Amino acid sequence: MEGQAMTAGCQVETLPKMQKSATPAESQVPVAPSMFRLLGLALASAALLWLCFFPANWGWLAWVALVPLLALVKSAAAPRRVYLAAWLGGMAFFWASLQWLRVADYRMYFTWAALATYCSVYFPVAIYLMRRLDQRTHLPLVLTVPIVWTALEYVRAHLMEGFAWYFLGHTQHAFLPIIQIADLGGAYVVTVLVAAVNAMALTLLCTRSGFRSLFALPAASAPARWKSMILQTGIVLLLLGVTLCYGWWRVGQNDFEAGPRLALLQGSLDQRIRNDTYSQVEAIKLVQKHFLKLADEAAFQRPNLIVWPETSFVYPWSEVPPDLSAADIPDQWSGANEERAQQAEYLALRWRTNVLLGVNADELRPDGQERRYNSAVLVRKDGQIGERYDKIHCIPFGEYVPFRDSLPWMKKLAPYDFDYSVTPGVELKRFPLGAFHFGVLICYEDTDADLARQYVRPTADKPAVDFLVNISNDGWFDGTSEHEEHLAICRFRAVECRRAVARAVNMGISAVIDGNGKVTDLPGSSWEKSKKVEAVLTASVPIDHRISLYARWGDWVPAICWLSLALGLVFGRLRPAPSK
Repeated sequence: MEGQAMTAGCQVETLPKMQKSATPAESQVPVAPSMFRLLGLALASAALLWLCFFPANWGWLAWVALVPLLALVKSAAAPRRVYLAAWLGGMAFFWASLQWLRVADYRMYFTWAALATYCSVYFPVAIYLMRRLDQRTHLPLVLTVPIVWTALEYVRAHLMEGFAWYFLGHTQHAFLPIIQIADLGGAYVVTVLVAAVNAMALTLLCTRSGFRSLFALPAASAPARWKSMILQTGIVLLLLGVTLCYGWWRVGQNDFEAGPRLALLQGSLDQRIRNDTYSQVEAIKLVQKHFLKLADEAAFQRPNLIVWPETSFVYPWSEVPPDLSAADIPDQWSGANEERAQQAEYLALRWRTNVLLGVNADELRPDGQERRYNSAVLVRKDGQIGERYDKIHCIPFGEYVPFRDSLPWMKKLAPYDFDYSVTPGVELKRFPLGAFHFGVLICYEDTDADLARQYVRPTADKPAVDFLVNISNDGWFDGTSEHEEHLAICRFRAVECRRAVARAVNMGISAVIDGNGKVTDLPGSSWEKSKKVEAVLTASVPIDHRISLYARWGDWVPAICWLSLALGLVFGRLRPAPSK
């Protein structure tokens, strides 16, 4: 009995010591956080990211917007719950951000739903790849997060015609010193920097037990080595400092040569008038009257070039091969070339300057095939017809119905009840204008970085352009945030190519952007007041003669990201999976 009492006493004496050593604060953190908490993390990032873009345009939030989502990388929850939460966060962000698509036409609700759902998949894919690299390699988040996020943005920009909107780097469009590095690696290098700062923020927060407890992160999520974390923080801060110094230096280079004087026509016509309010004939007459009046007003300002928006010149513009025999020309094409020449001569006499028209160009091929293009045509002031550029990057449903032959029901999702399909162009054209040359980007081609940069690379028989012109019809979107977001993305093309961009956009926002990405001219006093206004924006184009590394090297940043990701996944397989 005494022995038993002594034993019991020993147990009582030693029990508090065992509890003290075996129950640190972290052991109280739930090993498997609830789905509600995981979803809260993903939705928090979705909300923060949404605020980074228009209409809120709080781009400064982007430096921490990913932190809640990135906490899922370290979560001890079941993987299926982690990826489900990430996907729902992606759904929340893209469904909210892309809601302007539905405004174009009631049938565009399907496009809105399909595109938003497709884009949302990139969120769980990103978290999966980051978790795999985090568990199977020794790479820190400050490397894996920018590598994965940038690599997937590149895929989204190119897969299935591509959708290069809502990049993480685009949030910084208003911070000119930050985005100057885009002339080195495109908008992707801005994404790399912002993603690295987010990753560093999460790493620092994971050192705090209160943060780990709040977000249900295991103790293992805390950085193991302080020296490594300090080094990573120092490198990120150094990169941020170098970026700012480079940016201030570049922004200071603003003594641009005054180029040709352009008159940019901005109509204010809702595209849906062709379907709803007026008959087809009445709508055409209204569009003709609207833009002819604007062009008359522009001519009084004696510009070197009057620029019409995309497809705003609604008169027939047909072309027949000049060497085609009369017997091989169908009746409906007879006299097409003569009519086109008469139109050009009339325009030259009416305005006595060069005119860039946005047209639907019909072409009869030598083999008898008929083609329609979304085109920009230069009519010289002497009445001669100059170069014609046919849009290369066509938009699904907007300019053609995908799988319309194999899946006829897809035609019911189109905004028109007739075949409006256009043929993609195959060649970039350099338009001469006095001593200068310019290239044209039609509609959303100004969101295609690879297409724009080709204009500033001279070829054996074609010079590099001195500036770019973007003609677009944004009248589909009726004053929504699409207008501002479109202009924000276009600013990156100016920096990447170090070429000014002049925009003539129906419903807006028309603008002149210099080679530093600065919006120098608008129709109104602000971006908001430049939408849905009828105006002629006249300005001299600032000519930038600087050289762009990105224009020459292209997408080397996402290429390195993909190479690094591939190597990480391959060598990560050699490391055993973490124990459950």
